[in-house]
This record gives sequence, structure tokens and C-alpha cells, in this order.
Amino acid sequence: MKEAEQLEATHTEQCGCLVAKLHGHLGSLGHRGLRDLLVKLALEQPRAVVVDVDRLHLDGEGARTVFTSARMRVRDWPAVPIVLVATDPWQRRRLARSAPVFGSTGSAIASVRPLPRRRRALTELPAVPSCSRLARRFVRETCGHWALGLETSDALCVASELVENAFRHTGTAMRLRLELRDGLLTVAVRDGSPRPAVLRQGSSGTPVGFGLRVVSELSRAWGCSPDLHGGKVVWAVLAAGADWFTRFPAWEPG
Repeated sequence: MKEAEQLEATHTEQCGCLVAKLHGHLGSLGHRGLRDLLVKLALEQPRAVVVDVDRLHLDGEGARTVFTSARMRVRDWPAVPIVLVATDPWQRRRLARSAPVFGSTGSAIASVRPLPRRRRALTELPAVPSCSRLARRFVRETCGHWALGLETSDALCVASELVENAFRHTGTAMRLRLELRDGLLTVAVRDGSPRPAVLRQGSSGTPVGFGLRVVSELSRAWGCSPDLHGGKVVWAVLAAGADWFTRFPAWEPG
């Protein structure tokens, strides 16, 4: 049996968190698969992803970096914490540099702070030539409802490019999601293709074409993450102004 096939993972929901239990052997071949699984769970936007590693065998120093890598990939969005559970004190000390580590699932969940105040809206988009126009209309209406002003133009452009890029390269239906939190506006588009979105570069190393180049230039951070239900999510984080909460104090929890 290959190393990558020796790792098993299950997850359940507890107190608004997703608790993943890992069992088996994590060799070099399993790093990417485990990292992607943790990112997928985080994109479900639970309070936290709690990872029980009691029955996970880690090979060498490099194996522990998978948790650091996963945490970095979800830091900007969806900003969901990833914490570990290990009952063995030696294992906790060993993993302490990778992520916060607790001795029990209960203590890990108790440590999780409430998610930041946020507003969310989503819409389903068909794979039709007018999908980018439908996306712009949704963004314009939502940003107007959220009392966003100057930020709307960038959000319109980013949403249009992400949707158009997904339509052109995947031909699948899409889900457009907007999220407003902590002065940041996230535009995220899910499509049905697992193929990663890549910012193409020319021979000189500079980005070529439009699409993701525009997204990269307008956003504070952007990325492409695998989705738990198949496909992927391409997202971009924009500045929404530090005073958004005072301009629109009524907020809705996730």
C-alpha cells in the first residue's frame, strides 16, 4: 500500500467546529492531500477546524509543516483557525510550532474565540454567456445594501473577472459569495472543476492576459482552494474601509 493511501480521515461537527480525526501514516506523499483536506474543511466556515492527531504517525520534521501550510492558506480567507489535539505531552511539544495544540477536543473547542462580525450573501450562477453580467448585478445590489461606496467598483471588476474566468475555463455552474468582515470584503467564486486557477506569466516573469492579473492587482490577497464537495473556490480579499461597521452597524452572524 502506498504511503498516501495509509492516511484515513473522518470529520464530525461539534459546537460549531469541524473535528477531524486522523488515523494512519503521514509520509511525504500524503502532505498535500492532508493540507488540502484541512483547507476544504476551513472553507465550510466553521468556528474552527480541530484536528485530532492521536492516531496519526508523523515521519520527520517536514511532516509537521503540513499544519503550518494549511493555516497559512486560510489565514486571509476564510480566517478560520486550525488547532490540534494530542493527548501525549511529547506529541504536543513536538507539534507546538505547527499550530496551537491542546490535550483534549473539549479544551481545544473551548479555546476558540467567536468568529468576527460579518455579513454574507451568495447567489448561484448558470454557465451562460451572461454570467458575468448577472454577477455584477448581484455585487452592485449587495454592496448597496451593505452601504459600501467607493469599494464597489473594485468588487464589481473582481467578481466579473472571477466568474468570467470560471465560465471560460470550466463551463460549470458557479456560486458567487460575498463576505464583509473587519473592514475587508471577500469575493469568492466556486466552480465544479478541481483544476487550480493559475496566474499565467510570460517569459519575463510578468503576468500575462487579464482575468486573474486584474484580480491580483486589485486585491490585498487572493487564492485558489479545493472545495469539500468537489471543484474549487477562487477568492480575493479587498479593503472595504475601516469605518464599514459604523456606516452599517446592523450585522448578521455567519
